[in-house]
Amino acid sequence: MTRKQAAPRLAERISFLIHRVEAKTEIVCNPLFRHLDVALQDTRVLVNLLEAGELRVGDLVNIMVMPQSTISHQLRALEKRKLVRRTQAVTDSRSVLVELTSRGRKIASMCNRMSEEVYGVMVEGLSEIELNQLRSQLRGIFERLEGLRRKKLAERISREPKLRARKLKEEKPIRRDRSDARVRVDS
Repeated sequence: MTRKQAAPRLAERISFLIHRVEAKTEIVCNPLFRHLDVALQDTRVLVNLLEAGELRVGDLVNIMVMPQSTISHQLRALEKRKLVRRTQAVTDSRSVLVELTSRGRKIASMCNRMSEEVYGVMVEGLSEIELNQLRSQLRGIFERLEGLRRKKLAERISREPKLRARKLKEEKPIRRDRSDARVRVDS
């Protein structure tokens, strides 16, 4: 869209279409995962851990693009259900690592199979070229949105000098380890 073009009606805007796809995905998936006692957002954490083996909490925050407090709450709930285990990193006592328990691996594997089925329906009829183009476009949208976030933050800081001292807090995700000490997470 050039600056001269008006935005389309809300129903045709990419952001709203993405919202509708996400909402429909939750409507379809949550009942599929209910018998496993997990919701769609839980399955995304579990499958990321299944694929990675273990992750730092800060890495999960970045991957999921969710606030640290939300991820921490989610991990506590998954830990109570004995699906994940959190441990302090040996190489960096400030970092907390998360990994699946054996029960968590079983649940994550089942979730991944169901997710693959849903993914198959989502991409049905798309060629490999179209899929690659779609992925590329979505990544580009994500990066442009991050650029907008940074630009707006810089503008706000320039207008409100007292925010300069807090810039790092807003610029980098913050996580808390078990001792509740604040730790900056590098991107």
